[in-house]
Amino acid sequence: MTACSPKDDGTATAAALASALSSHTVGDLRFNVAGTEVQKELTGLAESIAPSWPDVKVSKLEVTDDTARISLDYTWKFPDTEKQWTYATGADMKRDGDGWTITWTPEMVQPELKAGDRFKLATSSGQRAQILAADGEAIVKERPVKIVGINKDGLSEADAETSAKELAAVLEIDPQAYADKVKAYGPVAFVDAITLREEAFSALDQDRLNAIKGVLAQPSTMALAPSRTFAQAILGSVHDATAEDIANSEGKVVAGDVVGSGGLQGSFNTQLAGTRGMSVSLVPAPETVAATEGATDPATDDAGNAPADGTSAQKVLFSSDPVDGTDVKTTLVPSLQNAAEDALAGVKSPSSIVVMRPSTGAILAAANGPDSQGYNTAFLGQYAPGSTFKIATSLGLLRQGMTPESTVNCSTEYIADGKKFLNAPGYAPEATGEVSLTTAVAHSCNTAFVSQFETLPQDKLADAAGALGIGMENDLGLESYSGMVPRDSTGTEHAASMIGQGKVQVSPLYMAALMSAVVKGGTVAPVLVDGHDGKAKPAEGAALTDKEAGELRTMMRAVVTDGYLDNLADLPGAEAIGKTGTAEYGTDNPPRTHSWVIAAQGDVAVAIFVEDGDLGAVTGGPLARTMLAAAAAG
Repeated sequence: MTACSPKDDGTATAAALASALSSHTVGDLRFNVAGTEVQKELTGLAESIAPSWPDVKVSKLEVTDDTARISLDYTWKFPDTEKQWTYATGADMKRDGDGWTITWTPEMVQPELKAGDRFKLATSSGQRAQILAADGEAIVKERPVKIVGINKDGLSEADAETSAKELAAVLEIDPQAYADKVKAYGPVAFVDAITLREEAFSALDQDRLNAIKGVLAQPSTMALAPSRTFAQAILGSVHDATAEDIANSEGKVVAGDVVGSGGLQGSFNTQLAGTRGMSVSLVPAPETVAATEGATDPATDDAGNAPADGTSAQKVLFSSDPVDGTDVKTTLVPSLQNAAEDALAGVKSPSSIVVMRPSTGAILAAANGPDSQGYNTAFLGQYAPGSTFKIATSLGLLRQGMTPESTVNCSTEYIADGKKFLNAPGYAPEATGEVSLTTAVAHSCNTAFVSQFETLPQDKLADAAGALGIGMENDLGLESYSGMVPRDSTGTEHAASMIGQGKVQVSPLYMAALMSAVVKGGTVAPVLVDGHDGKAKPAEGAALTDKEAGELRTMMRAVVTDGYLDNLADLPGAEAIGKTGTAEYGTDNPPRTHSWVIAAQGDVAVAIFVEDGDLGAVTGGPLARTMLAAAAAG
């Protein structure tokens, strides 16, 4: 080491010592004892408190003739703990020929340490916070349940086995496994089979249940969401920390922690978990314990510290209190979330419903159907929007000088760059020929829109979609897909883009945002968590104007009064507006279709999506009505 240079006034050796202590690796520093002994002691100390270890700096060096005193400052930073442990120690050294010899003592690591002592790190957690609904109520809270099982008291072993298998059949659980569990319990024990929500218990065949000898349903409570499927993809889940969690956390997670995974529990885990409390104690060397055994009360030391493993007292050197987590308040309205999930319960395809408040962007509900199988179709789905995208195309045409009354040609077919485009099966013949742009929107005439592909350049189409929110940047706190409209599509691909096909893709969430933009008269950034800054940035292109939004609303009202969403016409309250969409995909003949509906009434916008459905009006229309009615009912 350069620290051993004859020119060293002690400064280099002092710095080398601080570096060695910071890395708990002595290297070739000279000590008054064997370096291997010093290394063994430092390694033992480091292992006892891993992965934490301090940063050590020289604060002062005092040299007197051939001796020196090094003052050392220690700073410990513990993972996921704001409070730092700081203290000062010192080390002595003597000049030894060309260099310096350091006098080893454990006190240079920590003033309380003696040879063979070790650190012990203990942690404690604060109360994990809650995810709240828009009304400030916890979404997951104590709810009534029934613990269903067999009470063996008074039953023979044979009867208990029979009852166990009969109950398993009613509950649709493994009969042999439950029978074995019942057999393993004592003769008067209650053996639980399953814990059910009250509504799930009530749905069981009560006659079959009551006919089983010894059956018992004990009332209790459990921390649960409003329903078994309630916003699963949005909320996420919590679990006890696994070895993998601990290994990947860089010291932020320790055994015994509860961690969030997926959804808001995962993305806001730090906020929900709060700050962990911790303490560092001194564990005396075994020989010290033996020497003092019986000299004091083994239950405590002079400072009142509890003994380590019941054998010796530990002195707390440093501690910090845990801090409870902070609640995450969402914009979700439980009644609407439940209504959306109920509406999708029977849909045999990946599906979603999103409900938004246009004035604020608040996501009131975001449900995924059972066939989404836990995937967040609402936020992450990347699908061709089909004819719902004609609202963006209409905005582009308005910007090219058209009005809702402008005439377009709705022919039975149109060939664009060699590809034939047709209208949907059953298209109303009375809405063909020379029709207004409003009529083309109301009846969703494909050929009328495709015929304008040379009038509306692809980049202007992308700008119009961007003005309605497609492609914007926005951090919800959860991953989401805002859509993509290529700016360089040409020929057939450009023509297909005019009716939401080609390479145009968007999620159900951002189709709800598009609908919201039309209602509000400006781009609407979806919001899921109150107070979370999404740093929203609009997509490229001019902003939507009030005049443009008003003209789009006029055309979307015609979809209800004169088009395919006539089932919304008699909804009480404000006038409903909307647009249907059917997007072909795949290679089947005839092709499979996505079903879409976007609609709004008052300050509520909805987007309905079913991956494999019929025409948008057929599959999505009833769902849209259900959700607008649910929103109106509060």
